Amino acid sequence: MGACNSKEVTGAASSNSRPQSTGASTKQAEQAPVAVQQIKSEEMDPNMKSTDIKSREQAINIHSKAKAKRAQNVFAEPLDMSEDFVIPNFPKSDTAVQFIDDSLADNFIFASLTKEERRLLIDAMKADSVPAGTIIIQQGEVGDYFYVVEDGNISFAVDGNHVGACARGASFGELALLYNCPRAATCIANTDCKLWKVDQRTFRYMLANNNASQEKDILNVLRKVQFLADLDEAMLIKVGDALTTVSFQEGDRIINKG
Repeated sequence: MGACNSKEVTGAASSNSRPQSTGASTKQAEQAPVAVQQIKSEEMDPNMKSTDIKSREQAINIHSKAKAKRAQNVFAEPLDMSEDFVIPNFPKSDTAVQFIDDSLADNFIFASLTKEERRLLIDAMKADSVPAGTIIIQQGEVGDYFYVVEDGNISFAVDGNHVGACARGASFGELALLYNCPRAATCIANTDCKLWKVDQRTFRYMLANNNASQEKDILNVLRKVQFLADLDEAMLIKVGDALTTVSFQEGDRIINKG
């Protein structure tokens, strides 16, 4: 099923929800691999301490490892990029786009997505409505969809036992985007619900296409670096894979002498 992420959650809630959840948990059986958010530098003074520099370097190393792990997990099964697949785009109001974006903010599985990737994901999400009593996800079945709750109430059950519930702003089923794994819990609509959903195939093609475009841009930049100019294509790709993005505010010190 994936951990339910929401500001309005009871019972089995994701550790990413800002409030503390209550009740039994879903054992975090499908806790996603950690995706580290893009590192944004804090404002530094001219007397920046060495401990601050070490902290930043540690954060960069953590981000690099998480980036590699994400690529390994998302593309566990090869994609046939020669297949003629068009990523869907379902028109949405600005209000709907903002709502979905806010709902994804607390879900760390999407934390490493770029702004462009997040928008592609939001555009690909399709509206769905289910009546009260509908089994949205069945425990034990292999899942294919990730959901965001726009309206209504969803309850979660493991082996027939109620373990929690979520409402507007919650998200669940995210691990179906990464793995072909059995759902850890059954999700039932307690009321009529309005949902937004996206499937695994769309999500993976979206990332694959976007990553391919980014890789091309990175290689073009690396070829302009003088001491890398003699490296072959394979080595440049390895260098590109090792790169990570770090943002600095105006006036921040990028390198400290010594």
